[in-house]
Amino acid sequence: MVSVDILERHRRTVREFLAGPPFGYRDLSDEELHLFSMALVHDSFSNEHGIPENNERLEFLGDAVLEFVACEHIYLNTDFNEGAMTENKQKIVCNSAISEAVLASGINLDGVILTGNGHTDSVTGRPEINETMRSDAFEAMLGAIYLTKGTDEVRRVVRQILIVHAHI
Repeated sequence: MVSVDILERHRRTVREFLAGPPFGYRDLSDEELHLFSMALVHDSFSNEHGIPENNERLEFLGDAVLEFVACEHIYLNTDFNEGAMTENKQKIVCNSAISEAVLASGINLDGVILTGNGHTDSVTGRPEINETMRSDAFEAMLGAIYLTKGTDEVRRVVRQILIVHAHI
């Protein structure tokens, strides 16, 4: 079973992470903080420590919200045909694009994702976050943003981090 200290430390880390740019979320309720904390728990951690929640459900929602926001942006801001719209949507929503944009934006998402021991560097003891894990966590964050802050805030975050990076 996971130590309550690990989860409490994680909640504090997540709270500090969310207070900074680009989010600026302060004064989160316990329920909101719980959602954001779960968005940053990889299933390897939850499986290893016997906790029922991880970022998979929020990632499912965040993926759909991201697709919607990306499609809406392309539709409203370009005159592309359907094929070009689909191609440009992929420049925003694919795992590699999300991972690159998160890294390029300077957001230390990797530093707040809880992972299991199988994703830990044996020398440094730090989590090894790959592009899929990073993009899944970011999509889960979008799911949490959608549920706690609404669609307009998701649009702002997606534009600021992903769309700017994709140059669309």
